[in-house]
Amino acid sequence: MEPSDRLKITLRASHSFQNPQNYGIYAQPEAVNRPGLSQFQIDSNVPTKRRAVTTSVALTVNYDVSDTLAITSITSYDKGTLFFKEDTDGIRAQNLEVPYFDRASQFAQDLRLTSDTGGPFDFIVGAYFNREKVFNETTLEVFNGTDANSDGVINAQDCADALPVACKIRNQFDQVKKSFALYTDLKYKLTDALTLRGGLRYTHDTGAQTGFKSDALGVDDSFVANLIPLSDLRFTQNNVSGKIGIDYKLASGDLLYASVSRGYRAPSFNAQAFFAPVELGVAKAEQVTAFEAGAKTQFWDRRITLNMAAFYYNYKNQQFINVNPADASQQLLNIPKSRLYGGEVELTVRPSDTFTFHGGLGLLSTRIKEGIVSGVNVAGNRLSNAPTLTFNASFDWTMVQGKFGAISFHPEVAYQSSQFFENINIPRLRQTSYALFGGHLDWNSSDGRYSVSAWARNLGNKFYFTSRIDLTGFGLDYNHIGNPRMYGVTAGVKF
Repeated sequence: MEPSDRLKITLRASHSFQNPQNYGIYAQPEAVNRPGLSQFQIDSNVPTKRRAVTTSVALTVNYDVSDTLAITSITSYDKGTLFFKEDTDGIRAQNLEVPYFDRASQFAQDLRLTSDTGGPFDFIVGAYFNREKVFNETTLEVFNGTDANSDGVINAQDCADALPVACKIRNQFDQVKKSFALYTDLKYKLTDALTLRGGLRYTHDTGAQTGFKSDALGVDDSFVANLIPLSDLRFTQNNVSGKIGIDYKLASGDLLYASVSRGYRAPSFNAQAFFAPVELGVAKAEQVTAFEAGAKTQFWDRRITLNMAAFYYNYKNQQFINVNPADASQQLLNIPKSRLYGGEVELTVRPSDTFTFHGGLGLLSTRIKEGIVSGVNVAGNRLSNAPTLTFNASFDWTMVQGKFGAISFHPEVAYQSSQFFENINIPRLRQTSYALFGGHLDWNSSDGRYSVSAWARNLGNKFYFTSRIDLTGFGLDYNHIGNPRMYGVTAGVKF
């Protein structure tokens, strides 16, 4: 809606309901070498689907105060619920299953003033507010098929006699986080070729986790014991962060740039305390100092685009989740010091109007400089989920084009080197390097209205892990695996 030439108002609203089959857990060694099951199949006893309902509303208002100044307001509200029961042990036995319920809402308001003077100096000045409210309930169902006292009945007495075996360990809490920020983004053109950029952000964060408790229940949900009494946790954090950088535009139009910035992440609560009050806690605020430099270049009459970047990140109090192998409880912890450095290259080559090549290469080195995890000194270890080499390549080839439309072919490959999924770097939980192949064959009508795409992913049917957790207390490793070979056809029409 445009009430005037200076005012534009956009309102968006959406609602979604999802009820798919929940993801499967590939447990080892139970999931290996079982008759009648393929490598990608599990024998689960939990048919519960993953139910998610969300509603979102966003209002954007743009008003041109003058020819050089504009005000933008973005107001949004989201709410949703999520319920699913995870078959954590990934097998038919009832060793460990975890129902999750979450109800959340979020309100955000961004108000900013932007200049476009055409002169050497321009700016963005803004204020931001966010409020997030969450209610969460999580239950660890531990060996709920075990008759702990061998009396022929599984009930609350089994839980009382063998806690946590034959128990449901259930926690719940309410949580409210608020964040208020003032920010600037400044640009000053020193010469036609040289531009100085900078910005500051002041952030005030508060958090309250209230009504936290954890109870041990029998398999019939009868009360057995209170493990964590009603508890409240709070935090308040102020932070000033900023960025300064410089852009240099060459006579050819290519761009060189460099910057130094300080990033920040607010403190966080541990939502996965179950067995003792000592598990409750607040992770410290995370901070990163980032150095970056790069170039954006074009050659051969803009038929070749080459973008390059190098970076060095120095982390302080990096937040991460640590899972206790014995009882599956989780702690939100900090790694006091760690560092990352590496580089990225993106290449696009378009030798003709019908053929384009895309390629990317990433190099990454990570090291923990100081930290203790589960009593283990992890200094010198690699950070989790950090492969040292990633590579991707694809091309777009329009094979046939005429009055009927165009047929194009788009093969692709993605490679990544080995990685760990936890900071202790357990060798058996390491994912070795792998490559995935896929692509799609498309038809698009000449008017752009109709399209059909036949696609395939993981053509080699590669078996690989996307996450792994040590749960030796339950006799297994908890794993997520990547999707097997998939293929299909997608059709579209534009109205």
